[in-house]
Amino acid sequence: MSVAALGSATALRIAVLAATIGCNAPDRGPQWRETGQAIPRDHGTLRFATKDRIITLDPAIAYDEVSLYALHHLVDTLLDYEPGGTRLVPRLAERWEVSADGLVYRFWLREGLRYASGEPIVAADVELGLERALGMPESPFGSFLTDVAGAQDVLAGKARACTGITAINARELEIRLVRRNAAFLYVLTLPFTAPQRADHLAAAGDQIRSQPLASGPYELERWDEGQRLVLRRSTSVERGARGHFDRIILYENVPRDTQFLMFERGELDTAERLAAPDYLWVKTQPAWAPYVFSQPMMNVFGSRMNVTVKPFDDRRVRQALNYAVDKGHIAKLLNGTAIPAHGMLPPGVLGRDEGLAPYPHDPAKARALLREAGYPDGFAVTYVTLADEEAEKLAISLQHDLAEIGVRVEISLMALPTYSTAVGKPDGPAFSFTSWAADFPDPTSFLDARFHSRGIATENASNNSFYTRPELDRLLDDARAEPDVTKRATMYRRAERILYDDAPWIWGYHQTMTEVTQPYIRDYTVHPIWLRDFTTAWLDVGPDGKPVPR
Repeated sequence: MSVAALGSATALRIAVLAATIGCNAPDRGPQWRETGQAIPRDHGTLRFATKDRIITLDPAIAYDEVSLYALHHLVDTLLDYEPGGTRLVPRLAERWEVSADGLVYRFWLREGLRYASGEPIVAADVELGLERALGMPESPFGSFLTDVAGAQDVLAGKARACTGITAINARELEIRLVRRNAAFLYVLTLPFTAPQRADHLAAAGDQIRSQPLASGPYELERWDEGQRLVLRRSTSVERGARGHFDRIILYENVPRDTQFLMFERGELDTAERLAAPDYLWVKTQPAWAPYVFSQPMMNVFGSRMNVTVKPFDDRRVRQALNYAVDKGHIAKLLNGTAIPAHGMLPPGVLGRDEGLAPYPHDPAKARALLREAGYPDGFAVTYVTLADEEAEKLAISLQHDLAEIGVRVEISLMALPTYSTAVGKPDGPAFSFTSWAADFPDPTSFLDARFHSRGIATENASNNSFYTRPELDRLLDDARAEPDVTKRATMYRRAERILYDDAPWIWGYHQTMTEVTQPYIRDYTVHPIWLRDFTTAWLDVGPDGKPVPR
């Protein structure tokens, strides 16, 4: 779609919507209400949708946001986060201990743990799950376990089992590290660490991507790939205060504007990341105000550059592009949900340098830097972004800003699966939209993954700017092992300054997530890590499980 066509189509939709709102505003408030129950009830079906598709239900492979929506409800791990927050709580583990030197972690599993299929969960299953992720070349998670004793041998294909992971008995698991990792407990919340059984893996074979071993509050009922996923409440798992729905239905590949129409018709119980007209409308409606939730997320968005290829191998070029981008345009396009970024770390993360201001919009300085770098007339470049309305609008804004300094941008759109594979390869797109959501609430989840040289060695590089700087590697390694929180924070502020100057990205923004729910959705809020976490939510509806009209 051309720039002009996109702009006129969006403008027309906003105008039509505005006219509709003016005529029918009283009819667009909530059509249903809560019944006022005080105690969560176990019944009903939750329905939500996403604009993308689920790629896999194999926890050792799944690394996209949508697949993790499903897996978070299907599998449990040793540790988890409290509802709506980032404080660690026990899940499969009843308790844990860490040795004084920070190298030995011991976990005791709760009694009576079972999979949805009825078999008991034992410590050896957790050991197998961890070793499986280490031993699979196609798994993106091996690097999360590199500090475990023996992990390097497994990753290099020199050993089949990891000497640092030991099931002592059915309920005790010990993990030994070769170096301190201040964020290691956070790693054990990720779905790839879920327990696995050898007999299940053997029986599922190549179909494991659609046959997950359910250890969480829900199990898989059916998956019509690309259309919908249906989960049902597990009857074998000890759920406690989790898993109140009879079923959860996730609809795939539903555009944002369609989601909101379905939501208003009562076909969805919640809708998030609304299209701009819907977001602007719902934020101004008093009747919807109690049911609109905004949560600052641990994310960052921008444009990554392959710093090993021209013209991006010159720091002056990368800095010039940062000075060229007007973050005011981004804020307007995202309706005030964007916080300008000076680097990777969002507000609230340890080590964020609050004294470091984002690059100012300075086209004159940008042109001067390009001249110094040998590009007085700018250059032409292809910019790859997602085939998504919001991503396209941001790409067009970038195209306009860079044109002002002589950089001629051609926009190329890719579907998410193609994009995810292409930008991680050295010969893939050199300039593209990028984003990162924290795997856990620690700076290692941002900086080590995206800018340590270790992140280049994987098949689909997480460090897809292919950026290397030994000074930064040493600083990140030291900070990863430092037990003193104050010293760690100082180290990460230094790391932020290095990356700010070297500019392997055009630093963009951090975005809040907004979700609107039907009035009868209770005990739900957007989670800063899991995003859509319905494990403790429930429906305050009639005894027949159906919403009550207003």
